[in-house]
Amino acid sequence: MGLPGFRGLEHFSPTRMFLAPEAHLALVLNPKVATTFLRDALTEGLALTGRRDPSEGRYRPFGMARRFPMARLRDYWLAIRHPERFAFHAFVRNPYARLHSAWKDKFYNGHHRGYPKRFLGRRLNTMRAFARSAGLPGGADNTLIPFETFLANVLAGKIGQMDHHWDAQHSVLMMDRFSYARLYRIETERDTGMVEVFSKLGIPPDWTLARARQAKNESGREKAAIYTAETADAVYAKFRRDFEAFGYDRDSWRGG
Repeated sequence: MGLPGFRGLEHFSPTRMFLAPEAHLALVLNPKVATTFLRDALTEGLALTGRRDPSEGRYRPFGMARRFPMARLRDYWLAIRHPERFAFHAFVRNPYARLHSAWKDKFYNGHHRGYPKRFLGRRLNTMRAFARSAGLPGGADNTLIPFETFLANVLAGKIGQMDHHWDAQHSVLMMDRFSYARLYRIETERDTGMVEVFSKLGIPPDWTLARARQAKNESGREKAAIYTAETADAVYAKFRRDFEAFGYDRDSWRGG
């Protein structure tokens, strides 16, 4: 979605930002980092506190408002103008694994199971046009866009202007606008992060911990099979800020 004219908010979306002004809390969801799982768990947890309608009657024409707590417009505006009034939190993921997950979900699964509606048209056509112009596989209709072609497109893209599923996480999380109280690595800090954040909303820690352990493993064990030393070096150079900010090792593409 983004907010045109607001520098650093190119990836802003009310469907990816949970706000609880009364708790001075903000949880920004990071695409390809358990977003659907976190949305569902948050909505279920709030229902335990008596909040049966996640958006409390707001935005009824929008299906997402029934599946995820969307705040009042004035609350989003407050967070944008006075972010110091909120403690921002988010989950992050190994950049190597996140890129592979984005390709597998949107392009590999899309080719074999059907592309998501929002990927049909401009997004898919743009990727195929890139493949043709670069002389890479995937340019022809009804062919698989391989990971190598997807990765070449990402490496040629400009951070802050790419699709939010594979843009740099510091850009998606709008870290030039918002200072974060805590960032949790999804691979090792999912349980801790969910308990800490959900507890601030009155959601029972025991319930949260049990719900957290229902999540799929985000370890990214497939990384080593899809990167070479050359492509891993290129990804590290492109997304170095994420690696350094979140504490992921440059050689973590090798797995293990």
